[in-house]
Amino acid sequence: MAKFILFLDRLVNLYLYYVVMACFLAIIPNINYDYPLFNFIFKCAGFFIIPPIFGFIISPMLVLTSCALISVGLRKIYEKYYKKDEPSIVILTKDEFQKSMEMLSKQIKEDKKDNDTTDSN
Repeated sequence: MAKFILFLDRLVNLYLYYVVMACFLAIIPNINYDYPLFNFIFKCAGFFIIPPIFGFIISPMLVLTSCALISVGLRKIYEKYYKKDEPSIVILTKDEFQKSMEMLSKQIKEDKKDNDTTDSN
């Protein structure tokens, strides 16, 4: 389920980028909104949800806001329920790694001594 939530979050983010690029495309002067390719792009980006008010198209702002809220919600769900099960990556410096290896070798030697004493009994 965690991977599905992350997939949905990435899909929503990809759609956000798509809407932003459609907004940049809408800035181009003399673009024909009736051309089939541009019509498809703007319909998929949600440009025609609300009709333009005083020449301003406000529906992409609503789409961007709702998608951003959905993305934040998906991230919160993931962090609350699934982040703790995710393996963590530990980055060690060379000195920290050497110290941890020395401690591990000491622990292995102690375990061998303990096993040898229990075997002899």
